[in-house]
Amino acid sequence: MTNHLNKSSDSDEPDKSRAVTQFYRVLQQETQQSLSEEQKQAIEKAVNQVGLVAKHSVDIRKSFPWFGKRYYVVVLSGRDRRAAARQGESKWIVYATTALITTFVLAGGVLVLLALYLLKSALGIDLFENFSLGIWDWFQSL
Repeated sequence: MTNHLNKSSDSDEPDKSRAVTQFYRVLQQETQQSLSEEQKQAIEKAVNQVGLVAKHSVDIRKSFPWFGKRYYVVVLSGRDRRAAARQGESKWIVYATTALITTFVLAGGVLVLLALYLLKSALGIDLFENFSLGIWDWFQSL
């Protein structure tokens, strides 16, 4: 989806992306006029590369009213094209962060299952006849 920048009357101006158009819309007029063509091209290239204009294979954007206010939901999916921005990240830090998050999620899941099991046992619900993990007895002995 491209738009024409209608700042000047000449029609030889190339198509601009939506992000570039928005960028020039908020940039002060005197600053725009002070830029050379080479500077404008460099700025447009940078704005497009930062991901403000992303092409996603799935791009769903919906808004809806809720009690007098509007809320929105955005679902985006596609190939990660941000590799250049991530080159400076250490692989060790990425692996450590992933391991830490995975550990917390698994520990949280185990705690939720334990709480549900204790609740089930407190209510006297037996899922299997004559079978117990012994957790309820251990918990009562505390």
